[in-house]
Amino acid sequence: MAKVWVLDTETKGTGASMVPLEKTLKTPSARPRRSRKAPGSEPRREPQRASTPLRERTSTPLPAGHVRSKTTGEIGRVQSVDARAGTASVRWLKRGATSTVPLASLSRR
Repeated sequence: MAKVWVLDTETKGTGASMVPLEKTLKTPSARPRRSRKAPGSEPRREPQRASTPLRERTSTPLPAGHVRSKTTGEIGRVQSVDARAGTASVRWLKRGATSTVPLASLSRR
């Protein structure tokens, strides 16, 4: 009777090896083998949430003449303010660009 050989994938390292079927049946594997099921057969589980509550972000006080964009959080230096129009000319530190933005969209925090 011919020996039945199987592919042993429990090895560490670069690859698997061919071993006799008797050897795999005699030695219990350290890891339980998982059966492969169709991807849609199990109901999808929601990812587990972190057990610690989310912390609020805090920001340090900005230097004089600097503002933070409320929408993106980017920091910029105020070049000029037009109180009548309610806008400020800001040079953004990250981008290096200058733009005119409404005063309502800026924060000193």
